Amino acid sequence: MVIKEFSAIKFRNYQELFLPLSAGIYLITGDNGQGKTNLVEGFYFLCHLASFRTSRLEQLIAFGASQSFLQGVVNKNDTDWKARIEISRRGRRVWLDEEPVPKLSSYISRFHSLLFNPDNLYNYRNFPGERRSFYDRVLSFIDSDYLEALRSFKTINNQKNKLLKKEDLSSLPAWNRLFVEKGCVIIKKRREITADLNNRLPRILSNLTGKAQQLALEYHPSLTGDLETDSRTLENLIERERQAGHALQGPHRDEFLMTMPAGRGEAFFSQGESRVTLLAVLLALNEVLTERMGYRPAVILDDLYSELDSTVQENLTRHLHGLANQIFITTTHPPPVLKHQAVEILQIQDGRIV
Repeated sequence: MVIKEFSAIKFRNYQELFLPLSAGIYLITGDNGQGKTNLVEGFYFLCHLASFRTSRLEQLIAFGASQSFLQGVVNKNDTDWKARIEISRRGRRVWLDEEPVPKLSSYISRFHSLLFNPDNLYNYRNFPGERRSFYDRVLSFIDSDYLEALRSFKTINNQKNKLLKKEDLSSLPAWNRLFVEKGCVIIKKRREITADLNNRLPRILSNLTGKAQQLALEYHPSLTGDLETDSRTLENLIERERQAGHALQGPHRDEFLMTMPAGRGEAFFSQGESRVTLLAVLLALNEVLTERMGYRPAVILDDLYSELDSTVQENLTRHLHGLANQIFITTTHPPPVLKHQAVEILQIQDGRIV
């Protein structure tokens, strides 16, 4: 996938921008507060119809404006798609090839980007729900069965929680059966992608650090993934769940953890280790997407080089140059290794490319 053109009007601090783009690596530089992250946020929004920084659409609209507009030409599998998005306080309106898109999920399932930024790293490290969402986004994109199971499970879980707050629980066994059926699908596919990633992570981390290192992603489901076993577990939990007023076990409580040798988990990673291990996961997911979908997503790396030592910076840059993705990197201080690499440089100053 390549974003070939990008336009923004009244988006964050960009009053009006038109940017022709091509495949390869873009280095987006400038002082803090000039609009580097705002620009890649626009690229991300073009792919996902969502921001990675806020859920409040009004924050995306330039001060004093009532609406914001994004437009782009995206090439995917040798086909160009013209996308246009109108953002207002009431919501989003989307057109694809000049035709209105009534169902936004059909647009979101078409394009994909992989994101790394400091807030993303902090949330991944500190919140189990963010880790689940991180893998759910990729699984939902590459596997329609997973997306259907996840959507159904969320609906079933909500209905079950409502029921648990009532006196009459006569229909709970039926809801638990549906809960387990969808849960088993989710657990199976989460286990599969965990195994796939673990076949790649040690190699990628070693490439980045220059050292032979082991890295494992551990998936800890709160149920077994076996229909009958999990049905009995939920039956035994009925009284405890009634008292709690919500489901106590299920895929919504599953955990993903990264570990390095000697059982050292993420809680004991340094800032640099947290950064480089999540980058390794991201690059492994890029391989998974490419192999399963025949599709290379855009890669957005915001504030990439902070807290990485010079060796990792050099190895990471060489690794990125070996990829065929379109890559956007933001940084205030490009490392010396980039001076010897073929990159397109965009200098940002006060919401303008100078």
